[in-house]
Parts: sequence; structure tokens; C-alpha cells
Amino acid sequence: MVQTVRSNSLNKKYLAVGVGLCALDYICIIKKFPHPDEKHNAEVFSRQGGGPVPTALCVLGNFGEKTTFIGKCGNDSEGKIIENELNRFGVDTRGMVFDDHCHSPQAFIWVDSKSGARSVVLNRTNTPDLQPEELNKNMLQSCRYLLIDGREIEASLAAAKIAKLSGAEIILDAGSLRKNIHELLPLVDHLVVSKNFADKFTEESKQEKAALNLLKNGFKSVVITLGADGAVCATDNGFFHQEAFVVDVVDTTGAGDVFHGAFIYGLGRGWDMQKVVRFSCATAALKCRYIGGRTGIPSLDDVVRFLV
Repeated sequence: MVQTVRSNSLNKKYLAVGVGLCALDYICIIKKFPHPDEKHNAEVFSRQGGGPVPTALCVLGNFGEKTTFIGKCGNDSEGKIIENELNRFGVDTRGMVFDDHCHSPQAFIWVDSKSGARSVVLNRTNTPDLQPEELNKNMLQSCRYLLIDGREIEASLAAAKIAKLSGAEIILDAGSLRKNIHELLPLVDHLVVSKNFADKFTEESKQEKAALNLLKNGFKSVVITLGADGAVCATDNGFFHQEAFVVDVVDTTGAGDVFHGAFIYGLGRGWDMQKVVRFSCATAALKCRYIGGRTGIPSLDDVVRFLV
């Protein structure tokens, strides 16, 4: 395991740096999911930036925190939209790589108007992985927290090692059990994963046992997000379950990503883990009132008022 040189310092330039997938989301709310050979009209359409890590950073930017994103997209019109939207949320994009020879990733999302559940098709057919030599080391050495999604394993590993040696804590957002993810785990401080990941990794159906089993890998905290069932968390101080908050759901796209941004905000404030997870569940719930992962991001004041 890589050892840190110094503790998580309050005088770092960025609260968080993120390394991971960035995409442009094309979202349609429809009455029902199409069957083969069916055609449906969209009830609502939105185009906005997506990707787990950059959306989490947008939450932090919306809360007034300094963040920066390192990721790859094409030097094309969609890449410019992605960059401009991140900038509007206050996310520093100087570490992004805009490749003249590739297209920006796209996500095509269908949302059920009744439940808010969605299906996603990701198009990365002409987007090569971010490479370790393309990482901005100065940015990685200037953060308190590094958020990674583990998709581009070589870049994720390199980024985690650089940040860890500079005193940062590493947070892994793992929605799926990806190839070679085990290589990242020894570098991770806080593991925040989906139920799908926890079930497959631990082969344990009970969430308390799954979280506690994951904690044995040496993490400071393990959180399993459960959608409408809230989240569970395990630390050395024990295990707890946080219920989900009830809102009028329009679209669940990006809810987990928003959770991660709020989670980092709470860590940065030094809150106890129960307060961190409760705050994160509330922020994610408020996002679900709107279409897409970005337009629904609440303000910090909105979350505070909601929790009163």
C-alpha cells in the first residue's frame, strides 16, 4: 500500500480533483421503454454534461468549493459544450485533454416518466483512454481528495499514487465491478459503491455483511448506495443505514454522482460519517426532482433547508 507523505492538509489549492469519464448526455423522458421495432415520442428532452466524476465536482463547485477535472474528450463541438458547462459550475478544466483525433463520449438515456428509472447507452467507440502521461501532476499534488471512477485503470492508478503521496485521500466511485479494479483498492481510503458492485464483489446479499466485508480491506469508510432504499455505511465505529428522502421523482440520472459530490463536501467539513451520509442522501434526492444529472443539482442552502 502506498504511504502518504503528510496528512490531508487544509491548505491545498483544491478540495477535490477528479479523474474519470466525461460525456455529453442526451436524455429523453418517455412514457414507457420501447420494445423492439417500436417508436415513441419524447415527452421532455435535455442535453447536458454527464459522467460520475465531473458531475460530483459540479456539486462541489455549486457549493462554493474549488475543484478541478482531469479527463479526455474530443476537440469537437461536444467537447466544448462539456468544458463550458463545467466552467459554469466553477470546475477548473485546465487539466482536461482535448484530442484532435477522437470524438467526445456520448450517453443516450431513456427515462421512464412514471418511476424516474432510466436506461443508458454509452458511446465511447472513438474515445481512447486517458493515459498516465496525460495527467496534470501539479493538480493531483494540490488536492485534499481525489475522486476516481476506475474506468481508465492505468490513469486511475497513476493519479491515485501521485495524490496519495501528496497527502490526499482517495475516493473510489464504483458503479460496476470492472476488470482490474482490485489493483486500485489498496490505494482507496473511502469506497462508495453501488449495490450492484457490492453484491458481485462480496457475493453477499445482505448489505450489512457486504459493507463490513468490504471494510476488512482497510478502507476508512465503505458506503453502499441503494437508490430508493437510501444507503448503508460501515466504519471502524460500526454500521448504520440511512433511509432515502421522499421527493417527487422526475429522473434518477446522476443521483449517485451527486451523492459523491455531497459526500466529499461532508468529509471536507470534518463531519461524522452519519451526518455525511445523511447530507449526501438528501442532496441526491433533491437532484431527482429534475431531468439530468446537472440541472437538478441543488444549492447548499436548498439542502440545508430541506434537512431542517
